[in-house]
Formats: sequence, C-alpha cells, structure tokens
Amino acid sequence: MQKSLWLVGWVAALALAQAACPGGRVAHDLGEVCLPAPPKRVVTLDWRPLEDLLLLGVRPVAGADLEDFPRWVRLSLPPGIQNLGSRTAPNLERLAALKPDLILGYTGFQGRLYPELSRIAPTVLYEYLPQEGQLAAMRRHFLLHARLVGREREGEAVLEELDQFLARSAEHLKGRGLGGRPFLLVQAWARERVYNVFTPATIASELLEALGLKNAWKGRAEAYGLSRVGPEGLVRLVQENPGALVFLIAQPENNPFKDPAVGPLLRLTRAQILPLAPTTWTYGGPHSARVLVEEVLRAIGGVK
Repeated sequence: MQKSLWLVGWVAALALAQAACPGGRVAHDLGEVCLPAPPKRVVTLDWRPLEDLLLLGVRPVAGADLEDFPRWVRLSLPPGIQNLGSRTAPNLERLAALKPDLILGYTGFQGRLYPELSRIAPTVLYEYLPQEGQLAAMRRHFLLHARLVGREREGEAVLEELDQFLARSAEHLKGRGLGGRPFLLVQAWARERVYNVFTPATIASELLEALGLKNAWKGRAEAYGLSRVGPEGLVRLVQENPGALVFLIAQPENNPFKDPAVGPLLRLTRAQILPLAPTTWTYGGPHSARVLVEEVLRAIGGVK
C-alpha cells in the first residue's frame, strides 16, 4: 500500500513538472533550463553556438566578437545581428535591452557571468573543450542546441552529412596509401615563440584520426587538450618524428620559418611541414570541423 501511494505521488509530481515545463528541461554544465516553446530571440555569446545556430537556419539577435567570426569560422553573418562586444566581457546592459528568451555560451568565457546572465534570460553554458572527448562533446552540444531551438531533425542531418564527408575523405587517403600515416598538428601562439601541439585529446586531432591518420605526439595534455613547446622543443619534435606529416597553423608574424633562430633548423630536418591557412579554426562545430579537414586534404595533396 505504501509503495502504491509513493508511486501515485511520483506520477503526480512528474505530471506537475511536465505541466510547468511542457517542452521539457534541458540540462547544461551549470544547471538546467525550462523552455515552454522554441525561443524566438536567442543571444549567442560564443562562436560555437553562433556557428551551430547558423547551420540550423536560426538567426540569433546578437553575438559577441562578431568582427572576426567570418574570417575564422568562414560563415557569413546574416544582417541584423547585434554585436555585444567581446566574448569574455559582453555588454550586459545592451544584452538585457534586447529581451532575449535564451542565452547560449561557453563556461570558459561566460561561466563567471552565469548569475547575471540567468537573471536576464534562461542561460545555457557548456564546456566545449573538455580534457578528453572533445569531438563527442561537439556533437552532443550541437544536438542540444538543435533541441533548444526546435531543430533536432535538421541537427541530425548536419551531423550525418559530416560523418559521410569524413568517411569519404578517409577512403581517399587510404586509397593513396596514407592510412595510418603519423602526423603532428602545431599552431604558433601569438608572438611569444610558443607553439601549441594538439594532443590526441583535442577535437582537431580526433578529426584527423577519423581520416585514418595517427597522432605522433605522446606528450601530456594541458589546458584545452594542448601541449606547449618552445622553439627548441619544436625543432626537437620535428627531428624525432621524421616520417610525420607536420601540419602548421601560423600567422605571418609568428611563422617559425621566419624566425632566424628556428627556421634554418626546421629546414635542415627536411620534414614534410604542410602549412594550413592562418585562420584555420580548430575549436568550432560541424562546419569548422569540415573546413579543417578540407584544409588538411588541400595541404596533403602532393604528399607521397
């Protein structure tokens, strides 16, 4: 009898919760939100959710750091999206004046603002770059964004298309005898003569391994799944992996080949150092993932 009463009470509580939130609750890394209906006025405070919404055919009312977004993410911004300033310090007064019904962002940049943001509107923040499983996290967050804006079917179609593209690309490399080829992915960092090496924990490495390549880096992962080396470490890394394809992302002002202390040593290694576009974005969603792979395929074109 007591068990039956408990079950009746549980069902009643569930019914009340569903009545209060007919669209269901969506959990995120700092809590959960209830959206009775798909939101009409969405604000994105980071490039990842902005990219996701544009792929889903949803135009947010505002974003952050919009000036550089098209250059790095390589998606055009539709007219009318307001710029709220930087991703790390968005203008909260302007944000509140827009009267959004959903705010999307990244715990790493906007986590400290969560109390203020959640007072303005329901706020969903995800950790986009966990220490491991970044590709799975990207897919999961994309589908959660799709669910939040009522575009789940469209979201599933986008990921299916990405999977098919990766499979075709892997077959292409395998047919050229490049399956299992070791690689290193290196990004020059600002002007500090420091180089990020992408460990197997990063989304970029996971994408390249989905092509059948094998990350040669065995070092410890630090923040965002990256390792860092100095100029001597970069030369040593290339020397110790003579058969690896070395993909390099660098701006003109921090390209190691232009460094008089590093460039000559790198040339002496005779390594296959393959430049990617300086604005290759390695932290994005499905569109950025495809662009990264396209850059790799372009760079690898002449490799035997």
